[in-house]
Amino acid sequence: MSDINLKLLQSFLLVAEFGSFRRAAEAARRSTAAISMQIKELEDQVGMRLFVRQSKTVSMTPNGRLLYEKTARAMRDINDGFQSLADVATMRQSTVTIACAATLAPKRVGGVLTTFRRRFPDSSVRLIEAPPAAALEILQRQVAEFYVGPSVSNLKTFTFEKLTDEPLLACIPPEFDQGQHVISFEDLGDAPIILLDRSTAIRTLIDDILRGKDLTLNVAYELQNAFTALSFASAGLGIAMLPSIAIEMAGFKGFRVIPFKEPEAARAIGIIAEKGYVQHNYSEQLMRLIRAAFAAPPAI
Repeated sequence: MSDINLKLLQSFLLVAEFGSFRRAAEAARRSTAAISMQIKELEDQVGMRLFVRQSKTVSMTPNGRLLYEKTARAMRDINDGFQSLADVATMRQSTVTIACAATLAPKRVGGVLTTFRRRFPDSSVRLIEAPPAAALEILQRQVAEFYVGPSVSNLKTFTFEKLTDEPLLACIPPEFDQGQHVISFEDLGDAPIILLDRSTAIRTLIDDILRGKDLTLNVAYELQNAFTALSFASAGLGIAMLPSIAIEMAGFKGFRVIPFKEPEAARAIGIIAEKGYVQHNYSEQLMRLIRAAFAAPPAI
Protein backbone atom coordinates (compact mmCIF):
# COMPACT_ATOMS: atom_id res chain seq x y z
CA MET A 1 0.00 0.00 0.00
CA SER A 2 1.34 3.44 -0.92
CA ASP A 3 1.72 6.15 1.72
CA ILE A 4 -1.65 7.61 2.63
CA ASN A 5 -2.00 11.37 2.51
CA LEU A 6 -2.72 12.84 5.93
CA LYS A 7 -5.39 15.08 4.39
CA LEU A 8 -7.34 11.98 3.31
CA LEU A 9 -7.38 10.73 6.89
CA GLN A 10 -8.48 14.14 8.17
CA SER A 11 -11.39 14.15 5.72
CA PHE A 12 -12.22 10.57 6.72
CA LEU A 13 -12.39 11.56 10.39
CA LEU A 14 -14.68 14.50 9.61
CA VAL A 15 -17.12 12.35 7.63
CA ALA A 16 -17.06 9.66 10.32
CA GLU A 17 -17.71 12.15 13.12
CA PHE A 18 -20.38 14.22 11.34
CA GLY A 19 -22.03 11.27 9.55
CA SER A 20 -22.44 13.55 6.54
CA PHE A 21 -20.37 14.54 3.52
CA ARG A 22 -22.04 17.96 3.46
CA ARG A 23 -21.34 18.78 7.11
CA ALA A 24 -17.79 17.43 6.82
CA ALA A 25 -17.26 19.68 3.80
CA GLU A 26 -18.57 22.70 5.71
CA ALA A 27 -16.21 21.98 8.62
CA ALA A 28 -13.27 21.61 6.24
CA ARG A 29 -14.39 24.63 4.18
CA ARG A 30 -14.29 22.56 1.04
CA SER A 31 -16.86 21.38 -1.47
CA THR A 32 -18.89 18.23 -0.88
CA ALA A 33 -17.58 16.82 -4.15
CA ALA A 34 -13.96 17.33 -3.01
CA ILE A 35 -14.59 15.49 0.27
CA SER A 36 -16.38 12.68 -1.56
CA MET A 37 -13.45 12.30 -3.97
CA GLN A 38 -10.98 12.13 -1.06
CA ILE A 39 -12.99 9.38 0.64
CA LYS A 40 -13.14 7.41 -2.62
CA GLU A 41 -9.38 7.82 -3.03
CA LEU A 42 -8.83 6.54 0.50
CA GLU A 43 -11.13 3.55 -0.09
CA ASP A 44 -9.23 2.75 -3.28
CA GLN A 45 -5.95 2.83 -1.37
CA VAL A 46 -7.10 0.53 1.45
CA GLY A 47 -9.03 -1.69 -0.99
CA MET A 48 -12.33 -1.73 0.89
CA ARG A 49 -15.42 0.34 1.54
CA LEU A 50 -15.30 2.53 4.62
CA PHE A 51 -18.78 4.07 4.48
CA VAL A 52 -22.29 3.02 3.53
CA ARG A 53 -23.80 5.90 1.54
CA GLN A 54 -27.44 6.70 2.22
CA SER A 55 -29.64 9.47 0.87
CA LYS A 56 -28.77 12.12 3.47
CA THR A 57 -26.31 10.42 5.81
CA VAL A 58 -23.43 7.99 5.75
CA SER A 59 -22.48 5.32 8.27
CA MET A 60 -19.22 3.49 8.77
CA THR A 61 -18.71 -0.09 7.71
CA PRO A 62 -17.04 -2.42 10.27
CA ASN A 63 -13.75 -1.80 8.48
CA GLY A 64 -14.43 1.91 8.52
CA ARG A 65 -15.05 1.84 12.28
CA LEU A 66 -11.80 -0.07 12.83
CA LEU A 67 -9.89 2.52 10.81
CA TYR A 68 -11.65 5.33 12.65
CA GLU A 69 -10.64 4.00 16.08
CA LYS A 70 -7.00 3.65 15.05
CA THR A 71 -6.84 6.95 13.18
CA ALA A 72 -8.62 8.96 15.88
CA ARG A 73 -6.21 7.61 18.50
CA ALA A 74 -3.20 8.41 16.31
CA MET A 75 -4.47 11.94 15.68
CA ARG A 76 -4.94 12.51 19.41
CA ASP A 77 -1.35 11.38 19.99
CA ILE A 78 -0.12 13.73 17.27
CA ASN A 79 -2.08 16.66 18.71
CA ASP A 80 -0.79 15.85 22.20
CA GLY A 81 2.74 15.82 20.80
CA PHE A 82 2.30 19.23 19.21
CA GLN A 83 0.82 20.58 22.44
CA SER A 84 3.81 19.24 24.39
CA LEU A 85 6.16 20.97 21.98
CA ALA A 86 4.20 24.19 22.35
CA ASP A 87 4.41 23.91 26.14
CA VAL A 88 8.18 23.37 25.94
CA ALA A 89 8.54 26.37 23.62
CA THR A 90 6.52 28.55 26.00
CA MET A 91 8.60 27.47 28.99
CA ARG A 92 11.84 27.93 27.03
CA GLN A 93 10.90 31.52 26.24
CA SER A 94 10.90 32.40 29.95
CA THR A 95 13.41 29.88 31.39
CA VAL A 96 17.10 29.71 30.54
CA THR A 97 19.02 26.55 31.41
CA ILE A 98 22.80 26.80 31.33
CA ALA A 99 25.67 24.56 32.37
CA CYS A 100 28.73 25.92 34.13
CA ALA A 101 32.08 24.76 35.46
CA ALA A 102 31.92 24.35 39.24
CA THR A 103 34.83 26.75 39.84
CA LEU A 104 33.08 29.53 37.91
CA ALA A 105 29.59 29.19 39.35
CA PRO A 106 29.97 30.64 42.87
CA LYS A 107 31.52 34.02 42.09
CA ARG A 108 31.65 34.95 38.40
CA VAL A 109 28.38 33.40 37.22
CA GLY A 110 26.55 33.79 40.54
CA GLY A 111 26.87 37.56 40.35
CA VAL A 112 25.66 37.51 36.75
CA LEU A 113 22.53 35.58 37.73
CA THR A 114 21.73 38.16 40.40
CA THR A 115 21.93 40.95 37.81
CA PHE A 116 19.88 38.93 35.31
CA ARG A 117 17.10 38.29 37.83
CA ARG A 118 16.94 41.99 38.68
CA ARG A 119 16.75 43.05 35.02
CA PHE A 120 14.40 40.29 33.85
CA PRO A 121 12.07 39.44 36.77
CA ASP A 122 9.67 37.51 34.53
CA SER A 123 12.35 34.99 33.58
CA SER A 124 14.22 32.32 35.50
CA VAL A 125 17.58 30.58 35.17
CA ARG A 126 18.36 26.95 35.88
CA LEU A 127 22.07 26.23 36.36
CA ILE A 128 23.74 22.82 36.06
CA GLU A 129 27.26 22.44 37.44
CA ALA A 130 29.25 20.08 35.24
CA PRO A 131 32.81 19.36 34.08
CA PRO A 132 33.45 20.01 30.37
CA ALA A 133 33.03 16.42 29.15
CA ALA A 134 29.65 16.06 30.86
CA ALA A 135 28.63 19.53 29.67
CA LEU A 136 29.08 18.57 26.01
CA GLU A 137 26.68 15.68 26.47
CA ILE A 138 24.21 18.02 28.17
CA LEU A 139 24.41 20.40 25.21
CA GLN A 140 23.97 17.58 22.69
CA ARG A 141 20.79 16.49 24.47
CA GLN A 142 19.68 20.16 24.49
CA VAL A 143 19.18 20.08 28.25
CA ALA A 144 21.10 23.37 28.48
CA GLU A 145 21.35 26.33 26.11
CA PHE A 146 25.10 26.85 26.53
CA TYR A 147 28.06 26.07 28.79
CA VAL A 148 30.40 28.48 30.55
CA GLY A 149 33.75 26.89 31.24
CA PRO A 150 37.17 25.91 29.90
CA SER A 151 37.74 24.97 26.30
CA VAL A 152 38.21 21.28 25.57
CA SER A 153 39.36 19.26 22.57
CA ASN A 154 37.05 17.71 19.96
CA LEU A 155 34.63 20.61 19.64
CA LYS A 156 33.71 19.67 16.06
CA THR A 157 29.97 20.06 16.56
CA PHE A 158 30.26 22.98 18.97
CA THR A 159 31.24 26.64 18.90
CA PHE A 160 33.62 28.17 21.44
CA GLU A 161 33.58 31.90 22.17
CA LYS A 162 36.63 32.81 24.22
CA LEU A 163 36.00 35.16 27.15
CA THR A 164 39.34 35.21 28.95
CA ASP A 165 42.53 33.30 29.69
CA GLU A 166 42.68 31.89 33.20
CA PRO A 167 46.21 31.25 34.54
CA LEU A 168 47.30 28.19 36.46
CA LEU A 169 48.73 29.23 39.83
CA ALA A 170 50.76 27.56 42.56
CA CYS A 171 49.63 27.84 46.18
CA ILE A 172 52.86 27.42 48.15
CA PRO A 173 52.84 27.03 51.96
CA PRO A 174 55.78 28.43 53.97
CA GLU A 175 57.28 24.94 54.34
CA PHE A 176 57.98 24.81 50.59
CA ASP A 177 58.35 28.51 49.80
CA GLN A 178 61.75 29.50 48.36
CA GLY A 179 60.77 33.14 47.92
CA GLN A 180 60.52 33.15 44.13
CA HIS A 181 58.08 35.46 42.33
CA VAL A 182 57.40 33.01 39.50
CA ILE A 183 57.85 29.26 39.36
CA SER A 184 58.35 26.63 36.69
CA PHE A 185 57.20 23.03 36.70
CA GLU A 186 60.83 21.95 37.12
CA ASP A 187 61.14 24.11 40.26
CA LEU A 188 58.55 21.97 42.02
CA GLY A 189 61.11 19.20 42.40
CA ASP A 190 60.12 16.52 44.92
CA ALA A 191 57.71 18.74 46.85
CA PRO A 192 54.33 17.11 47.58
CA ILE A 193 51.82 18.29 45.00
CA ILE A 194 48.07 18.67 45.40
CA LEU A 195 46.09 18.26 42.15
CA LEU A 196 42.50 17.94 41.09
CA ASP A 197 41.55 14.61 39.52
CA ARG A 198 41.66 13.73 35.83
CA SER A 199 37.99 14.51 35.21
CA THR A 200 38.81 18.24 35.41
CA ALA A 201 39.99 20.46 32.57
CA ILE A 202 42.79 21.97 34.67
CA ARG A 203 44.23 18.52 35.34
CA THR A 204 44.21 17.80 31.61
CA LEU A 205 46.17 21.02 31.07
CA ILE A 206 48.74 20.08 33.73
CA ASP A 207 49.16 16.56 32.36
CA ASP A 208 49.68 17.92 28.83
CA ILE A 209 52.44 20.26 30.05
CA LEU A 210 54.11 17.45 31.99
CA ARG A 211 54.09 15.19 28.93
CA GLY A 212 55.63 17.93 26.84
CA LYS A 213 58.42 18.32 29.38
CA ASP A 214 58.79 14.57 30.03
CA LEU A 215 58.42 15.45 33.69
CA THR A 216 56.82 13.68 36.67
CA LEU A 217 55.57 15.38 39.81
CA ASN A 218 55.31 13.99 43.33
CA VAL A 219 51.50 13.93 43.48
CA ALA A 220 50.62 13.49 47.15
CA TYR A 221 46.90 14.25 46.91
CA GLU A 222 44.48 13.91 44.01
CA LEU A 223 41.16 15.53 44.85
CA GLN A 224 37.79 16.28 43.28
CA ASN A 225 37.18 19.64 44.90
CA ALA A 226 39.25 22.83 44.60
CA PHE A 227 38.11 23.95 48.06
CA THR A 228 39.61 20.79 49.58
CA ALA A 229 42.84 21.29 47.64
CA LEU A 230 43.14 24.84 48.98
CA SER A 231 42.44 23.72 52.55
CA PHE A 232 45.19 21.09 52.22
CA ALA A 233 47.66 23.72 50.96
CA SER A 234 46.62 26.07 53.77
CA ALA A 235 47.37 23.26 56.23
CA GLY A 236 50.88 22.89 54.77
CA LEU A 237 50.30 19.47 53.22
CA GLY A 238 51.74 20.42 49.83
CA ILE A 239 51.72 22.79 46.87
CA ALA A 240 48.32 23.08 45.22
CA MET A 241 48.12 23.78 41.47
CA LEU A 242 44.78 25.41 40.68
CA PRO A 243 43.09 27.84 38.28
CA SER A 244 43.01 31.45 39.45
CA ILE A 245 39.22 31.63 39.81
CA ALA A 246 39.23 28.75 42.32
CA ILE A 247 41.74 30.62 44.49
CA GLU A 248 39.92 33.93 44.10
CA MET A 249 36.60 32.59 45.32
CA ALA A 250 37.92 30.68 48.34
CA GLY A 251 39.80 33.37 50.27
CA PHE A 252 42.19 30.97 51.98
CA LYS A 253 45.35 32.12 53.76
CA GLY A 254 48.46 30.24 54.83
CA PHE A 255 50.22 30.15 51.45
CA ARG A 256 51.59 32.42 48.74
CA VAL A 257 50.05 32.43 45.28
CA ILE A 258 52.68 32.38 42.53
CA PRO A 259 52.25 32.29 38.73
CA PHE A 260 54.02 29.78 36.51
CA LYS A 261 56.72 30.75 34.01
CA GLU A 262 55.33 28.50 31.30
CA PRO A 263 53.17 30.53 28.87
CA GLU A 264 51.05 27.45 28.20
CA ALA A 265 50.09 27.27 31.90
CA ALA A 266 46.71 28.89 31.27
CA ARG A 267 43.36 27.75 30.00
CA ALA A 268 40.85 29.53 27.80
CA ILE A 269 37.48 30.18 29.43
CA GLY A 270 34.48 30.81 27.24
CA ILE A 271 30.98 29.96 26.09
CA ILE A 272 30.40 26.61 24.40
CA ALA A 273 27.21 26.04 22.42
CA GLU A 274 26.06 23.48 19.91
CA LYS A 275 26.53 24.57 16.30
CA GLY A 276 23.30 25.78 14.75
CA TYR A 277 21.49 26.07 18.08
CA VAL A 278 19.23 29.14 18.05
CA GLN A 279 19.38 31.04 21.34
CA HIS A 280 16.18 32.78 22.39
CA ASN A 281 16.02 36.34 23.69
CA TYR A 282 16.62 35.64 27.39
CA SER A 283 19.59 33.36 26.77
CA GLU A 284 21.10 36.02 24.49
CA GLN A 285 20.67 38.60 27.26
CA LEU A 286 22.31 36.26 29.76
CA MET A 287 25.23 35.72 27.38
CA ARG A 288 25.75 39.49 27.16
CA LEU A 289 25.94 39.75 30.95
CA ILE A 290 28.41 36.86 31.13
CA ARG A 291 30.63 38.50 28.49
CA ALA A 292 30.64 41.71 30.52
CA ALA A 293 31.51 39.85 33.73
CA PHE A 294 34.55 38.27 32.10
CA ALA A 295 35.71 41.43 30.35
CA ALA A 296 38.16 42.23 33.16
CA PRO A 297 40.56 39.59 34.53
CA PRO A 298 39.89 38.44 38.09
CA ALA A 299 41.92 39.98 40.88
CA ILE A 300 43.72 37.50 43.12
